[in-house]
Amino acid sequence: MVTEAFDIWTDDDVADEAGERPRLPAGWADHAGPGIDVRTWPRSPRTGQPMLHCFTLWLPEAYRRRGPDLVAVAVFQWEDELYFKDPSPEVTAVIAGRPVDVAQPEHPFWAELAQARAHPRLQVADDGVASLIAMVWLTEAELNGPRVARPTAAPSLADGEVDNSSWRARHGVYGSLWLVPRDDPNAGVPPVSFPSDGDAYVDVPDKFDVFHAEHLGGTGMSPDGMRDGLSPWYVEVCRLGGISFGGDLDIALDLENGAFLGDWSTAVMIPGTDAGQPTPPR
Repeated sequence: MVTEAFDIWTDDDVADEAGERPRLPAGWADHAGPGIDVRTWPRSPRTGQPMLHCFTLWLPEAYRRRGPDLVAVAVFQWEDELYFKDPSPEVTAVIAGRPVDVAQPEHPFWAELAQARAHPRLQVADDGVASLIAMVWLTEAELNGPRVARPTAAPSLADGEVDNSSWRARHGVYGSLWLVPRDDPNAGVPPVSFPSDGDAYVDVPDKFDVFHAEHLGGTGMSPDGMRDGLSPWYVEVCRLGGISFGGDLDIALDLENGAFLGDWSTAVMIPGTDAGQPTPPR
């Protein structure tokens, strides 16, 4: 199987830049999530807040690292400086089916939280900065099913939480997504920050002129260099669907390894059925 690398473009990119190059419809970056059971929408393990959907991306065959029937990933994020703390007593009580002592017990958030359960192919990790990121592997039916709106948010934010929806609306990249093949010498090769003579990975001096910053596989586009240990099958994004990392840095999501954020993350908190073993906290 030949591994290609792809730029990830929105409608505007395709209209302005694609020319005669082929393009593959590949999902969307928007507020609506894929066609999953709404009860399995990813939530903060600490507060139960439903995360914000960033993007859903269809994957070519070589990138379907969880099996040929899992054809896409959906990525979510939630800002929380205190993500590392244990679940709140209110969340613990709701999950256990006990009465909850809150200011607005009739608020629909609590009833929806009581019905919530983890998606069977969910991975959740912290980004090592101040947020949680979830990745859900999707079947064809989930990818193509009716899109799902975010569940009801909690009546108030907990200490440490930030709903950055307004920032995302101003600075995020949104729209239908397209994969455009790029002539990349590093397709199918694990990226490294500083390639040496013995590496299969090669430096591309003009990469910012010929490649798109948001991409699937191939040459790493982070100006600060790529993190260690990435497989060749990864997604690198910045602002796609409003995703943010360290202010305005690129973030790479590994499609091969269970620890999809690698050593950026202190733990894989919900490894998921197919995600491998959790990374122990450091």
